[in-house]
Amino acid sequence: MKVSDLKKILNSLPDDSDIDVVMGEEWLPERLTNARLDGEYLFLEFDNAPEETQGDEEGRGFVEHEIEMIRHRFEQILDDATDTKTKADAMLALFLMGHECSSSDIIEVLEDPEVPDEPSQPDD
Repeated sequence: MKVSDLKKILNSLPDDSDIDVVMGEEWLPERLTNARLDGEYLFLEFDNAPEETQGDEEGRGFVEHEIEMIRHRFEQILDDATDTKTKADAMLALFLMGHECSSSDIIEVLEDPEVPDEPSQPDD
């Protein structure tokens, strides 16, 4: 794509929008983190996503916007009016899920609008 084509798309966006530039799959978008011009090429850098060829092993951690989502979930748990044991159980469930699942699995769960504010205990 030429920059002139990209400019047309960007200019067509509403003035009050502040949309993230992403690529990849809708369920796990990679966000644009840096751009630099080198001669006739505009290099765009995106946060890391798992490689298709990695199989069942996912070789990446969480990226910045995913860390914010996890932080928000912890804040929801801490702000809840429940007792300390219930909060600890909810945080333990998130911790165990982080240990047992891939990062993309966790993000899918956290992005699901049907997920309650408190995660349920994982099955043994």
